[in-house]
Amino acid sequence: MSNELSGSAAATGTGVSASAFAGARMRSAVDDLVAQIRDIYLADDTPWIIGYSGGKDSTASLQLVWMALESLEPGQRHKKVYAVTNDTLVENPIVVQWVKLSHRHIEASAAEKGLPVEAHLLHPVVEETFWVNLIGRGYPAPNRRFRW
Repeated sequence: MSNELSGSAAATGTGVSASAFAGARMRSAVDDLVAQIRDIYLADDTPWIIGYSGGKDSTASLQLVWMALESLEPGQRHKKVYAVTNDTLVENPIVVQWVKLSHRHIEASAAEKGLPVEAHLLHPVVEETFWVNLIGRGYPAPNRRFRW
């Protein structure tokens, strides 16, 4: 079996073929995404807001935008990109600490590299917090069919 498949589902006999991102295909896919993001960034002057939770999906999105910005000449980096996290005040404290630490790293690295990226941690006003809505107003707890 080739090295390309070792560790994949095909190598374990699950009947799944090789990854679409094996070998150079991953680099090509990332390069294509970065080029698309770069073109969209350059198309207008509207600032960007990226929802950033610190999880894998939002981190990947921010990383792709970051790579697109790094590929531009400094003079082309003409608009701000805001990485915004909404703290609901009911998150696990370890997650909150991770987000705060990652925000500091984002800010420091953006300054070091001359990227127009800012990280912002937002909090609800007291009247709109989870516990005020749940206990104070009697809202049912959010679920997959009911969102606040």
